[in-house]
Amino acid sequence: MADLRRYLGQALLYAAFFVPLVYITHLPTFTHLEEDMAVLKIAVRHAGKIIGECKPLSGAEYDKLPSNMKRPEICPRERSPLQLELLLDGESLYRATVSPSGLHNDGVSSMYQRFEVPAGAHHLQLLMNDDVASEGYTWQLERDVVLEPAQVMVASFKEGFRLQ
Repeated sequence: MADLRRYLGQALLYAAFFVPLVYITHLPTFTHLEEDMAVLKIAVRHAGKIIGECKPLSGAEYDKLPSNMKRPEICPRERSPLQLELLLDGESLYRATVSPSGLHNDGVSSMYQRFEVPAGAHHLQLLMNDDVASEGYTWQLERDVVLEPAQVMVASFKEGFRLQ
């Protein structure tokens, strides 16, 4: 009789643990993405052009430098920030200026953005300027795309824009 009580007690404790667990795993529904939506992601990691030009050192300036730092010219380290713009069907979806990383603004500029957009045919434009000395955009991608529902399209940059 004591064994029967012990087994019944264990069964009740197991049920008290598993019933809420089963409820939590089956009843709450989560929709990651609406049925008629797609995802567009932009990932850019690019070093902008160096701001300024190298300057040759005069004889007196060269002589003042310590022997381990002597070089014929001094070049700036700072890089241009990236100016990015995403247009979808002619409307601006994203516009930002991304500063370079690093203590002296001499590293790469990195950005990542995710957008939920309606599925279907779209006209996509990605514009980027990586040189503060030039007007307008130095890199461009303009393409007609068809996004299926729940499709994920990634626009990345490596020596030019790519869509995957």
